[in-house]
Amino acid sequence: MAKNVTSVAEQTLKQVVGLYTDPDRGLISIAKNAGMELLAPREKVTVMLIGNHSAGKSSFVNWFIGEHVQRVGAAMETAGFTFITRGKKRESLTGPATLALYPHFQSLVKAAGSVDCMTTEVCAAPIERFRLITLIDTPGLVDGIQYAFDIDKALAWLGKMADIVLVFFDPMGQALQNRTLDMIEKLYEHSSYKVKFLLSKADTVGSESERQKVLMQITQSLCRRSCLNKYGFELSCIYLPTDKPQSGLNQIDQ
Repeated sequence: MAKNVTSVAEQTLKQVVGLYTDPDRGLISIAKNAGMELLAPREKVTVMLIGNHSAGKSSFVNWFIGEHVQRVGAAMETAGFTFITRGKKRESLTGPATLALYPHFQSLVKAAGSVDCMTTEVCAAPIERFRLITLIDTPGLVDGIQYAFDIDKALAWLGKMADIVLVFFDPMGQALQNRTLDMIEKLYEHSSYKVKFLLSKADTVGSESERQKVLMQITQSLCRRSCLNKYGFELSCIYLPTDKPQSGLNQIDQ
């Protein structure tokens, strides 16, 4: 059933893109004749992952696509933005090649101030859920760190372009970095409908009562931000499934 749904989704997206790219009657051709520039819509859903350093973003990417493509715990001051997409064969693309593949993200270079801050990992992973999704793994956010590019402007721009923004909080005390909360507030102010909050590594919390304390601590910190206090939000508990017995609620498949 899932395969049939995916097929219908792919056909729908192709039809929508065709409305733009038809050489004779497409919207791009019409816009060009009118002296305007128009880009075709993206053929995949774009999901951006943000959070503090070691929040579990890269581990989530590796689990989601079923391949180890992202380094775990990479130094936050040197890491950049990585686009992870499905293709016919495994390959890694540099910044210029990434922009050729994703013309919609040309303005990211202006926002970040460097084309070298982005790469693309193309994977031939057979995981069905990965077919229509492009993931964007972002650098870990840490207070007081000087990045090699303007990360705040880049994240704000990507947040507007992404279809879904997953915010990862870890339960080990780093979740409440001011830089992380500041960026969440900016994204939530303009696009609250696309932001989803996740407590990652929830299985590392000793007991259910301790987990509830962590959830309450993060919720209270979020509610202190005026923008987030205007709306209701859900903080889901997730952890990566393993063969070992695990306890506690896991909402990673929701």
